[in-house]
Amino acid sequence: MFKRRKGAAQSDETPAEVEEVVVEEVVVVSDPGTGPFDISNAPDDDIARIDLGGLQIPIVDNMQLHLEGHNEETNSFALAIVVLEERQAALQLMAVAAPRSGGFWAEVMDELETEIVNSGGQMVRKEDGRFGPELLGNVPAQDEEGNSGFQAARFIGAEGPRWFIRGMLMGSAAVDEGMGEFFEDVIAGCIVNRGERPMAPGDLIPLTPPVGIEPDEAEEDDEEAGRFEDLEPFERGPEITETR
Repeated sequence: MFKRRKGAAQSDETPAEVEEVVVEEVVVVSDPGTGPFDISNAPDDDIARIDLGGLQIPIVDNMQLHLEGHNEETNSFALAIVVLEERQAALQLMAVAAPRSGGFWAEVMDELETEIVNSGGQMVRKEDGRFGPELLGNVPAQDEEGNSGFQAARFIGAEGPRWFIRGMLMGSAAVDEGMGEFFEDVIAGCIVNRGERPMAPGDLIPLTPPVGIEPDEAEEDDEEAGRFEDLEPFERGPEITETR
């Protein structure tokens, strides 16, 4: 979806639930409008973050973290999902390379909107979001029993120097203003480490499990069955859990 003029994901990535980190710590994330940050301009603050290599995510109370989209060749992941299960709210994060000139979110929005509408969903645009234009609406999804339906979703884009973060708010985070603002703060507190290696716009910035956490073996789903699997983060299979 993030390759320019291409809609297919990389074939060696499989949607896979891998691990869960349960955190028992409360921190205050970044002030509004100050992030997300590039690693070269990372703030000297007291915010605790989970380091996933390409992306550092602020730790919030009772948060669970899932990594999905396993690349077996590099043993890295495409997606990080922050879940507040008690609130039935989640934030999916993906970091990719972007052109120096900026404007990548506008292009991604067009492709994302087209893909969702062609799949039977509905999307509308909001031009005055905290980070700029947003997409809001309903996306196709399946419940844990395999029944097809729709789920509310809100897509946010934030661009930095040669990188781009796409955030997808799910559950109550997509429809409740307070929960939406809470997860906006999480996005604003993220730190991106793109690296200096050459990357084409849309290339995934790989995510790796935190130090001390070993990935569990994950079952592989076929491409069609797993297409929207990551939209259901509240019902999970066996995962590794760490309490901090």
